[in-house]
Amino acid sequence: MTTSLAGSRTPVPSTPTVRWRRATWRDPRLAGGLALVGCAVALGAWAVDAASDTQQIYVLARDVAPGTDLTAEGVLTLVASHPGSGSYVREGDLPQEAVATRSMVAGELLPTAGVGRASDVSLRSVVLTVAGGLPATTGTGDTVELWRLPTVQENSRVPSAAQEASADQAQGSTPVKAQSVASGLVVVTVKESGSSLIGAATTTVEVLVPPESLEQVLTAVGSGAPLVLVPTGQGT
Repeated sequence: MTTSLAGSRTPVPSTPTVRWRRATWRDPRLAGGLALVGCAVALGAWAVDAASDTQQIYVLARDVAPGTDLTAEGVLTLVASHPGSGSYVREGDLPQEAVATRSMVAGELLPTAGVGRASDVSLRSVVLTVAGGLPATTGTGDTVELWRLPTVQENSRVPSAAQEASADQAQGSTPVKAQSVASGLVVVTVKESGSSLIGAATTTVEVLVPPESLEQVLTAVGSGAPLVLVPTGQGT
């Protein structure tokens, strides 16, 4: 018997239809993405504006002491800085014949309070030849004290221990001590050491002297006694 297959066809499984939904403005993911893009654009624009909103400020290229001519070559340079403070001198605002009224160090922004005229600085410049030298860290703008050492002639008049033992104690004398001459002196320049006539090392130092100490300093210089500068670790 012949069996017909026409009526026993195997059904083919159907494939489900995928339907894509078009993104709408109400989709929270789309809204969040747009918000992030907007924030990034705004932040970039702010950064560009902030970078361009700068001004040129004077900065010290080297250490200076009171009375230093700020208009001289190599004393000042310019650096870009953000505005917002009138405490520093901007490009074009430096007065003619401007001088430093206090000690300042290299890399420091030039403060308006540290700029004046030569007449504003009452210190007097004196060049000293001092015995020995100064610590390597001592330089322009540092404050020092001036001391006078006893001369050889002064101490040669002091009796030896044996002479004192045999002499009348009432007539004995004590060694001459070092004497403080002046304080508050400001170092301007330190030159290389040399040798004096007696072979001792010497250093030439230009210092600024307060008017009230000028007489004592010049008297010590004229005495011919050895002079020593002692740093105080302070600036003006």
